[in-house]
Amino acid sequence: MPVYKTACRGCHGGCMYLLTVEDGRVVAARPDPDGPLNRGRGCVKGMSIIEQMYHPDRLLRPRRRVGGRGSGVWEDVTWDEAYDTIASRLRSIMDESGPESLAIISGTGRHHLAQFWRFGNVLGTPNATSSGALICLGPRKNAGEFTVGRFAGVDYYGAVRPGGILVWGANPAISGADGELSFHIRDAVREGIPLIVVDPKPNELTEKARLWLRLRPGTDGALAMGILREIIENELYDREFVRDWCLGFDALAERVSRWDLRRTAAVTRVPEAQIAEAARLIGTIKPLALEWGCAVEQSTNAFQTCRAIFMLPCITGNYDVPGGFVESMEIAPTADPLFDRLDPETAKKGIFGDYPINDGRLSPKLFAHPWLTLEAMRTGRPYPVRALISSANNTLISVPDSRHTMEALQKLDFFVYMDFFMTPTAELADIVLPAALWPEVDSVFCMPEFGDVAALCMQKVVQVGECKSDEDFFLELCRRMGLDYGAESQREINDGILAELARRRPQYAGVDFDRFRERGWIAPERTYYNYRKAGFATESGKVELYSDRLARGGADPLPDWVEPPETPVSRPDLTGKYPLILTTGSRTMPYFISNNRQIRSLRRRHPFPLVSMHPAAAARLGVREGDWVWIENERGRITQKARLLADMDEDVVSCEMGWWYPEAGPPYYGWDESNANILTAGAPPHDPAGGAYQLRALLCRVYPNPTCDIEARYNAWAKK
Repeated sequence: MPVYKTACRGCHGGCMYLLTVEDGRVVAARPDPDGPLNRGRGCVKGMSIIEQMYHPDRLLRPRRRVGGRGSGVWEDVTWDEAYDTIASRLRSIMDESGPESLAIISGTGRHHLAQFWRFGNVLGTPNATSSGALICLGPRKNAGEFTVGRFAGVDYYGAVRPGGILVWGANPAISGADGELSFHIRDAVREGIPLIVVDPKPNELTEKARLWLRLRPGTDGALAMGILREIIENELYDREFVRDWCLGFDALAERVSRWDLRRTAAVTRVPEAQIAEAARLIGTIKPLALEWGCAVEQSTNAFQTCRAIFMLPCITGNYDVPGGFVESMEIAPTADPLFDRLDPETAKKGIFGDYPINDGRLSPKLFAHPWLTLEAMRTGRPYPVRALISSANNTLISVPDSRHTMEALQKLDFFVYMDFFMTPTAELADIVLPAALWPEVDSVFCMPEFGDVAALCMQKVVQVGECKSDEDFFLELCRRMGLDYGAESQREINDGILAELARRRPQYAGVDFDRFRERGWIAPERTYYNYRKAGFATESGKVELYSDRLARGGADPLPDWVEPPETPVSRPDLTGKYPLILTTGSRTMPYFISNNRQIRSLRRRHPFPLVSMHPAAAARLGVREGDWVWIENERGRITQKARLLADMDEDVVSCEMGWWYPEAGPPYYGWDESNANILTAGAPPHDPAGGAYQLRALLCRVYPNPTCDIEARYNAWAKK
């Protein structure tokens, strides 16, 4: 039986798998022992791919709604009928109301994401957006771009092991995102590599850490500013590197000077001695790497918090050194986004908000603000957004303030949705399209913004039903609308990416997609100290602690932090009714955002959403371990199952995200029962540079939910 090498895209990771195919069906899936990132290891998401592909509830052909929106009544149609309907409706709406009346939205980044922006530019809409990019990777990526010109990651793969790892706002032992797979942080723990962990909640890594900084949720930027001050004040920085390669060090020192130990401790709740110890460790451990996550991005301080944290390995001489925080090798490009296809006058109409990173002042990539775009659907201001195409995005679950999202989606004239299964969002659409899973897609997978190690091959090994890749849909719809997608096939795009890879690295000349399939991956040898050859990829050629480019674009050229808009400090008037600090986003291994809740082997591992809280706080509320509780704030209430953790602050609770219940059935599958985004804040104020919103450090109250039937419903479903 043939065996194929292909990259798993069940998350952001990049594990290579060996898939065995018999009679047109995948019959075995195992991690590739030679995979350059995973080295023979895989997680339960990847291992369950056969169950996912052949699940009885999987979407296998296009559907058209025949009842009212949300009625749950559908009929199957052919792809030709679906394309004709979509093309006709979009042309009509765009002719009547302009291309800005169409929006497209995507979610977490997978194989389709690079072509998603190309798709929007070819369609001619300025309103391309994502529920994730503003609050998941985007601010970190932008921090890298505006500080050193590139992104960076931990050097897990080189001959020199990290001397220590600063883990900030992430639990990579569970999430394993962006090519830095969960296996490697676990290896580091087993090897005794010291960890400095910044997190308000205990997790698998905090108990192993040399130092755990349990900060007040939402104060990451303040802590980073305080640590920077301590490093500078105590001369723990790399004097030679700062002298030769950093721009704006004196201005940074002046900016952080007001963040002395007393003030930083008062704001963050981290004891002064721990802040000083963190600065000492960060300044003296060599080499030190940075492993960070989206917790630092999900606030109104997102961009500058990320800038401040990014500067820590830079000024301490740990950037692009063996075993340290190493820059992306830029192995291969993504597909050309074709920025020139978007009419300049139309581009000015995009619903960007006044955020310079998104609106063209600082980047050619225009980014419509997701909440503001939904608000235009809901209210018609600044103009009506009448049509939406959603790709890889369970919008009703993934955008903050989900009740606002529900109102907005119900106002659409036309809604196209593409996914693996019916979801709460799918039930609001007019046309639902069946998306291909990763063994059904041809793609070059490289992570140029993630501190990459290799370019990996995704290859289509089977066809299941009538499922298509998102990219194939993008290309064919544009063709049917008479628009030039810039390529005749995905094969042409993939070969173009590999040709550019060969231009950058001539040793791979002649590797087209057929040869790439055979190879499985391309992993060039990493080089270090690359700035010594050509400087940094910034305007000045240096690490720009002070950024003239940001200043010209209307953003603060230096990092800073201000109190978020809904905390006990900024909203003391709410603390009487909502005395607890809510942080969201906690994840578990079986799931990827809102995916996989109907996959039985995965659901059994973690059947219910958990809200973590301190035992003393729970006792005061009459809550015991395992009780279902209500979590409530001004935007609504949800229910989750209580988990009591003695190492949390008594006034902090942490709930899981991404929850809905396929077993609840159509039309909405329990979308509002446990969905953390019912509670999060999407409305302004936003991060002034990039528009991020507040998903953490919110206010809430918790109380028992004694009549919850979610558990009984699940048990009945699980027995079938």
